Amino acid sequence: MLYLDIPATQLQRDTLAAALRGAAAAMTAEEAMSVLSNVAVELPGRDDLLEDAVASSDVADAVRGAALSTLARTAPARAVTAARNVRDPGEQVVLAALTALGRLGEPSDTGTVAGLADAPETSPAVVSRADFARALIAHRFGLRGQEEPAPLALLSDPGPAGEPFVSTETGATRASVTLAAVRDWAPEVSAESHVVLDIACGKQPTHLVLRRDLLDAQGQKRLLSAPAVLGYGVSPNPQSGTLGVALLVLYQPSANGAALRVTRTTGEPVYAGTMEHTADAGLSADLYAVHRPGAPAGRIRGLVSENGVEVFGRSTRTAAVPKRVPERRPEGDPSNAFVQSLEQHHGKPPYAGE
Repeated sequence: MLYLDIPATQLQRDTLAAALRGAAAAMTAEEAMSVLSNVAVELPGRDDLLEDAVASSDVADAVRGAALSTLARTAPARAVTAARNVRDPGEQVVLAALTALGRLGEPSDTGTVAGLADAPETSPAVVSRADFARALIAHRFGLRGQEEPAPLALLSDPGPAGEPFVSTETGATRASVTLAAVRDWAPEVSAESHVVLDIACGKQPTHLVLRRDLLDAQGQKRLLSAPAVLGYGVSPNPQSGTLGVALLVLYQPSANGAALRVTRTTGEPVYAGTMEHTADAGLSADLYAVHRPGAPAGRIRGLVSENGVEVFGRSTRTAAVPKRVPERRPEGDPSNAFVQSLEQHHGKPPYAGE
C-alpha cells in the first residue's frame, strides 16, 4: 500500500466517510483508504469507518474490498463478521471476504466460503480463492479427510548455476519484530509456538517462521498427523521497509507420504515437494520451484535434527519461465482496480505484496 501524508485537518470522520463514498471534494476514496490502512496514524473510529465501508452499497466495490482487507489487520474479529455478512455479487469484496475467512475464520465458515463462490457468474479468480480459503481453514485447524493436492509442474534443480543460501539463527530483537509482523496476518502466532530463522539469498533478506512442534518427536507426531500450516515466509515491503507475510508453508499427509507446498497468501503455489522422517527421528524436506510465469529455478532443502532446523538451497536470479506481458496480477484480484486507480492518480503502483 502506498501511504499518503494527508493534513490532519482533513482526517475528520465525516470527511473520510464521504471520501470513501467518492463524495468528498478534498480527498479521493483511494486517498482515504491510504490513510485508513496506515496504522501509524491515530484515527479514532477507524474500524467503524472500515466496517461501514464494507457494508455500504454507496462505496465502490474495489474500495470495499480494500476496506475489508485493512479491517482484517486492524480488527480481525470484526473482519470475519463483515466477511460473513457479504451478500452482494461485487467481485472485489467477495475476494477480500474469502481471503479474510481463510486467514481468520472457523471450520464452520467453509459453508460461507462455498456460498460466496456459488453465484451464477462466479469468475475463475473467485473459485480459486474459495478453494484456497477452504484449504487454509483445513490446514489451520488440522481438519482430516481433505483431498490430496493436484500435482504441479516443477522446475529442475538449478545446480551450480543457482546462488546458494542457508539459514541462520535469528537474534532475539529481530525475532520479536518478525513475529509481530506475522501476527498482523496470523494473530495466533507467538514466540512460544514458533521459531524464527534468517535466510540470506542475494540482497533480499527473508525470515522463516516455523512451528516449534517440529523440533521434538512428540510435537512432530501431534502436528504431522493432519494438514497444518508449518510456517511463514516474511520479507520487507520494498517501498516502506516494513515486514509482512509473503509466503505460507502448508503440509498435508498423503497416500505417497507428506506433501509440502509454499504458496503466496493468495494461494498461488511457489514451491512444492515432500517431507519424510529421517533415521535419527528428524525430518527432511525437499522442494522445487513451481513452473509459473516469471519463476526462477530453485531448490530448497530443510532438515530438522537434534541440532535444530537448517534450511539451505540454491536459487537463480533470472526467471526460468517468461513473465506475463504486461506483468499484472491475475484477472479478478481485488487489488487490480484499486492499483489502477492509484497508478492513474499518483503515477506509480502501491506495493504489490499488500
